[in-house]
Amino acid sequence: MSSNIGSEASAAYQKYLDASSIDEKIKRLEEFISLVPKHKATEKIVALNKSRLAKLRREQEAEKIRIKTTGKKVSPFSIKKEGIQLILISDYHSPGVGKTSLLNLLTGAAKDKIGKFTPIPEIGIYEHKKVRYQIVDMPSIMEGASSGIGNGREIISQLRACDLICFCVDLSRDYREQIDKLLDELKKSHVRINVPHPPITIEKTGSNKIQVFYLTNEARELNDVEDLTEKIKEITHAGGVRNGIVKVFGKIELDHVVDALNPSVVYKKAIILGTKGDLELTKNTFDELEKSYSNLFPLVIGTSVKMRKIPGDFGKIVLTYLHKMKVYTMNKGIVAEKPLLIDSTPNKPTIRDVAIKIHRSFYESFDHAIVIRKDARQEKKKVGLEYELEENDIIELHTK
Repeated sequence: MSSNIGSEASAAYQKYLDASSIDEKIKRLEEFISLVPKHKATEKIVALNKSRLAKLRREQEAEKIRIKTTGKKVSPFSIKKEGIQLILISDYHSPGVGKTSLLNLLTGAAKDKIGKFTPIPEIGIYEHKKVRYQIVDMPSIMEGASSGIGNGREIISQLRACDLICFCVDLSRDYREQIDKLLDELKKSHVRINVPHPPITIEKTGSNKIQVFYLTNEARELNDVEDLTEKIKEITHAGGVRNGIVKVFGKIELDHVVDALNPSVVYKKAIILGTKGDLELTKNTFDELEKSYSNLFPLVIGTSVKMRKIPGDFGKIVLTYLHKMKVYTMNKGIVAEKPLLIDSTPNKPTIRDVAIKIHRSFYESFDHAIVIRKDARQEKKKVGLEYELEENDIIELHTK
């Protein structure tokens, strides 16, 4: 172990080595990582041990699943997804931030629960332009939620599967304290907010040890590639991969290697909904919040239940933020009532995307498609798989 880490960290590492149980090892390794001074000389040590820690946590979770008894009732936190799922979260505080009031404003649900502590999720349906949005008012996230406090693990498990996390922030209180507490619990639970997937993949193989390939010009232009390669190999090995192929597609940091090794890491879109915007002093607070967190949260919306203030096109704003586009399918001249939502990034969606989205057999046996685009110069077209689509196009697929 490097002498750069200091005596306290060295002692903590020895306790980790001496630990016999997984729980104790995790505790000691967390302590060690927190004590290591963070600078260039210790960068590899920190990443290496984060990888070991992630591996231990996976083993701990697998053990919990193994010993879990069967026949338990379905948890109220296990919510079947319907349409686009948005989950409202906030930090724990009394009185609350107004999540339930916001749910009621959007959906008309849970009116009798307003002003009361919400111990289990409340659900409502919001509809805009024929798109259904399932709004879930989740119980407040307490400090320590990532370790299971206040049903934290069940709440965060649901967050990991939703389409959009909505940070509900009380503008009459310290907004930094609220947001940072939520971000901290999510980070500890391996939920990454509003950041793209790192440009790296790691695939286990049966032999040939660990190979690292730099597959783009941006990746090949990284500094000290030879040194970086050795660090990647060490971290990958520490994470439990003895033989594997590492592919690097762009600029990476060592923490990206740790995340790529951890199947528990998810990347979620999130927005901030500022509540109680009707109060006299909250206008300035909202402006400060928006300015302070705009780098991490590209979308911050002010709301007031008392003034019934929320954007009328909230659904459209959400779809745009999630980079989803509405199109309609048609069969024998009959247009489907509900739209089909397809991803509109990084490139414009095509007929190919629609065919695969409906069922891969439509793509494999594709012959042509008819596209109806209202107000276009040529309203009806016969097109192929690569034809680019626009919002509200009507598509009829024809197979061989």
